[in-house]
Amino acid sequence: MSEAKMISERARKGAGRPSAEEAERKHSALIEAALEEFASRGFRGASLRAIAAKADISTRTLYNRYLDKFALFAACLEASSMELRRFAVQTVPTAAQSEGISLADELATHVIAVTEQLSDERSRQIAALLFREGAEFTEVREIARLQFERYQVDPVVEILSRHGLPGVTRQDEARQFVAMAFGEWQRRLLFGGPPMTRAEMERQAALVVRIFLTGVTPS
Repeated sequence: MSEAKMISERARKGAGRPSAEEAERKHSALIEAALEEFASRGFRGASLRAIAAKADISTRTLYNRYLDKFALFAACLEASSMELRRFAVQTVPTAAQSEGISLADELATHVIAVTEQLSDERSRQIAALLFREGAEFTEVREIARLQFERYQVDPVVEILSRHGLPGVTRQDEARQFVAMAFGEWQRRLLFGGPPMTRAEMERQAALVVRIFLTGVTPS
């Protein structure tokens, strides 16, 4: 085979194959379309065919990547949780930067950052879906539990460990702190009410951190 034919043959074989950048763009579009569908229609009502159409891919391509709706939903929660973690990391000091910053200040900053991100409309819709349909779908509940541990509890564990709290109790203490920290956000989500304002987030964070670190004290 001549060199020209070999080049032509390689080009023909490579035609239609997306670059890594293009593949990543298409995957991001798929996750975005799926998040929109899950947020607006819930887990049960979400249609994989509609998601594929919104992402401008075939349903076959979607199933080649995700076996079923549960797998795609898990990927959506992972993407949302990673975005939540990135947002918090940008706001909360790193281990190197946190020297000289008190545990109270670091915890409060973390709570405000996460609450702000959770108050986004889509985040509220996905959270409402989890509360509403988690009891019906065991897989959905388990996906949410893993994301909760990884992206809400573990960052608090990291903060507590940096400030020397005993390792034996850190995980349990972090879970209790998270339950307190986002209790008001959850109350409004479940029972109705507007998203918290920045001032309300700051007051809530200060209150929760004080109770967590010193307990309830007489005024």
